[in-house]
Amino acid sequence: MAGDETEGAGGCLLAEARLPEQRKVDGKLFPLVLTPPSPSESVIDACELLHTCRAFLEQKLKEHGALLLRGFPLRNGSDFHSAVESLGWQTRSYIGSAPRSHVVGSVYTANDADPDKFINFHHEMSQIADVATWPSKVLFFCETPPLERGQTPLVMSHKVTQGVWMQCPDFMQKLEDLGLLYLKVQPLEKDLRYISLQGWPTVLGTSDRKEAEERAKEIFNSKVEWLPGGDMKLVTGPAKATRNFGREHNAWCNTITIFYSGTSHKIGISLEHPYDVVFGDGSPLPADAVETSRKILEENSVDIPWKQGDLMILDNFSVLHGRRAYKPPRQILVTLCR
Repeated sequence: MAGDETEGAGGCLLAEARLPEQRKVDGKLFPLVLTPPSPSESVIDACELLHTCRAFLEQKLKEHGALLLRGFPLRNGSDFHSAVESLGWQTRSYIGSAPRSHVVGSVYTANDADPDKFINFHHEMSQIADVATWPSKVLFFCETPPLERGQTPLVMSHKVTQGVWMQCPDFMQKLEDLGLLYLKVQPLEKDLRYISLQGWPTVLGTSDRKEAEERAKEIFNSKVEWLPGGDMKLVTGPAKATRNFGREHNAWCNTITIFYSGTSHKIGISLEHPYDVVFGDGSPLPADAVETSRKILEENSVDIPWKQGDLMILDNFSVLHGRRAYKPPRQILVTLCR
């Protein structure tokens, strides 16, 4: 891993490194890899450098969409928390159904789903109706790298939008015209068969049905239907399939490849078939277009193996991320910032 020194605002001096997994997107390296100018054993020194480089990192994040800071002497969740605080960005609380465990301060485990599960590409908290509550930055830290696989794959979101428009223009036009409805059964108690089927009292922070209905509407823009046994059916939307966050191009801001099953119009949804996504008028999505979307996501994915101490910063409005299945152990931590 070799590179050149890059001087930023305020005298920030970092070395730009190259990795074989990087690619160029619209002429920019993705992600941009930065290392300290010289080895350091001190977390305090590393945090001071990050603080000095804050404006520089903000600018590079806007230009490249994702930064990988490698070679900093960060060893654990407490060090990561100190690094986040040194950057001075406002932290955000997570809202959603991903299984996570608190570590320290604003630091959580990234996702506690079973290691054999692939977590599909998404923008963090994109299921929340109010975009103003979304984190603009997602910071990942590698405390323990996996023995095998386990990358956090990255995709520049607008490349997916462009690719689907090119290959499936009729599908895209219908998405733009009608939007999407997401269908989901949220059980009363956590269902271990699925990654995000936490109990609805956990997700919504209440066990009162009336209050749960109000929160589902407020947080997710979802209508609630109650099922036998106390399970909840959520119908969310219509929601936009793409969004513009003040960037040059529209982001692929949907979870079609996570939710799609193609079964709801045939057999409905239940705990046996708890997910689907359809057009905003209730008509089914074409399976071939969904598969094309999947392929375009994978074709544009960048998968960089984690190393202990890696700090990755994503522009959540530009970059989709996921998680590859892995061979344990693996401990990736996360903080959300605005």
